[in-house]
Amino acid sequence: MKILIGGVPFGRNNVGDEAILECVVKQVRSLCPTAEITVSTDEPKATAAKLGGETVQLFGFAPPFSQTLMEERLAAADVFIWAGATGLSDYPEIPLAMLTIAHRAGAKTVVWGVGMNDELNPFIYRLLPGKRRMLLSLCSWLTLGRIDWIRRREEKMKARVCSKMIKQLNQSDLIVFRDPETLAAVQACGEVPDALIGADPAELLEPVPWDSMELSSEAQNILESDTLKIGLCISAQRQLVHEQELIDFLDRLTESGHRIIFLPMNPVTDAKLMISLRERMRHRDLSVVIEGRREPGEILAIAGRLDLVISSRLHLLIFASVLHVPIIGISRGSKVDNFLTPFGHASAGSVDDCDFDHMQSELDRLIECRAEFAEISTAVHEMLLQRLEMPKERLAALLNS
Repeated sequence: MKILIGGVPFGRNNVGDEAILECVVKQVRSLCPTAEITVSTDEPKATAAKLGGETVQLFGFAPPFSQTLMEERLAAADVFIWAGATGLSDYPEIPLAMLTIAHRAGAKTVVWGVGMNDELNPFIYRLLPGKRRMLLSLCSWLTLGRIDWIRRREEKMKARVCSKMIKQLNQSDLIVFRDPETLAAVQACGEVPDALIGADPAELLEPVPWDSMELSSEAQNILESDTLKIGLCISAQRQLVHEQELIDFLDRLTESGHRIIFLPMNPVTDAKLMISLRERMRHRDLSVVIEGRREPGEILAIAGRLDLVISSRLHLLIFASVLHVPIIGISRGSKVDNFLTPFGHASAGSVDDCDFDHMQSELDRLIECRAEFAEISTAVHEMLLQRLEMPKERLAALLNS
C-alpha cells in the first residue's frame, strides 16, 4: 500500500507540525506495518533519516513546486492523508486542492486531526490595505454607503472556499477533526455528517531521554536547578502588541525568584524574537534561550522540567499538558482558547491585548496548586486519547480494506 502524507508545511521549522508528522507516521505504521509511506516535506533528507520511508518535495506551498509531480504522486498513492495542523482556516485551499486531485484519481483520502479557527485567515480572506481595497471603498462611497463593497468581496471569497471545503470533505473516506470547536466551525460552512472528533496527534508524543540532550551549560544549569522555572514562547507569526509590558512582567518574575526559559517552537523566527526579548530584560542573566534545531521529543523533555509554561503557540501548551506542567495560553486565534476549555482555563488575553494581571494571578495559583492541575490534565489527556480510539479503528479498517 502506498500512502502519501501531506497538506501541511512539513519541514518549515515548526516543531508543532513536526510533532504531528512524527506521531501520524507512528500511528500509520502501527496499523499497517508494510505500507510504503511518502512524506511531502521541505526537509527531505532529515525527514527520511528520522522517520524512514520516502520523501517528496513540499507540495502546495511556496516556493514553486512541480504541479505535475504533485498530481503524479497523488494519483500513484492508494491513500492520501492530510495530517493535522489548523489548515482548514490557515491555508485551506492548498490541502483542499490536493484532496481534489486525489479524489479525481480515485485514491482513498483521510483528513486526520485537522483543526479550524472560528474565522478564516484574515491575511488571505480579508482585503488588506491596497489598491483593491481603496477602489472598493470608493465604490461604497459612491453608493452613499448603501452597499459595502469591501464586505461583499470578503464574503464572496469566504463563500467560495467554504463551498469547496464542504464538497471535498464530504468526498473523503475518513474525516477526523481535532476538536468539537473545529466541527462547529466547519458546520457553519455546511453539513459534514460523517465527521468524527479526535484529538491533536501530538498528544501521543513521548520525550527523549534527558541524558541524550545536548544543551549549553547555561541552559542545563537552570533546567536542572531547584528554582522555579517559567517557560515562554511567543509566536513570531503574530507578535505581542505590548512587548514592553511582557518584558516588565518577566523582570518582575526574576526579581521574585523565578527563572525564564525562552523555548522557541520555530528555531528561526521564534528564536530571533526570543533573543530580542531577552536582550531587553534588566535581569537577562536570570533567563536563557533554548537555541538550535530541536526535535519535538526534545522540546517535550525540556517542557517537562519546567514549573509552568506561558505560550501563544498551541503545541507548546499541548507538550506541557502531556507531562502535566501547568499552562497559561495567550490567544492567537481560537485554537488556543479551544484547547484550554477542557482544563477550565481562559486565555490571558490575546497577542493584541494581553492581560498581565490575569497572567500573574494564574501563575501564582497554578504553581501553588500544581497537584490539582496534574489531576485535571491527567483526566484531559486520557479523554483526548479516548477520542482517538474510534478514529484509529476506522483508519485501521480503511488501511486494511
